[in-house]
Amino acid sequence: MGVGFPVMRRAQVAEAEAVSRLLRDAGRDLQMKGYQNWALPYPLRAIREQAQQGLVWVLEERGEFLATLTLDYDLPAEYQAEWFSQPQASAAYLHRFAVTPSRQGSGLGRLGLREAERITRESGRAWLRFDCYSRNPDLPVFYQRQGCTALRQFEMVLPSLGQPEPFTLFEKQVSEML
Repeated sequence: MGVGFPVMRRAQVAEAEAVSRLLRDAGRDLQMKGYQNWALPYPLRAIREQAQQGLVWVLEERGEFLATLTLDYDLPAEYQAEWFSQPQASAAYLHRFAVTPSRQGSGLGRLGLREAERITRESGRAWLRFDCYSRNPDLPVFYQRQGCTALRQFEMVLPSLGQPEPFTLFEKQVSEML
């Protein structure tokens, strides 16, 4: 547990409901801003399973979850390897990165992304890869300011959107090739 400063750690299975609440709150906040991509909650069962696998992380301070993210190491089905600058390079894939709405704009997004980069390096992978909803113009700008490279736009169908929508694919090299 953090003592006055945020600490990134793996979420425990018993904390899946708290992670789910943070994701639901972030989804509601996005809806209020006019973005529907997180309108349907991510299944609690999936959060539990991913926490059991050690893939879910929380940024915590004094027992409060400030942010969450999921990192796995398998190429998502929505991506094509040739879309990346070094398709065969080892990579971590970032999913469900959210900062609790009341703390957005306080630097926690930058901190969470740096922590994802650190975890990626420590896992022996050279690249951090992810996508973001292109219709939310603040997201691509944020990631580019953090040194991430926008590679391309592609379309993906999410259950909450119901039709193909544009997403921007990003990557960032976080260590030399291993």
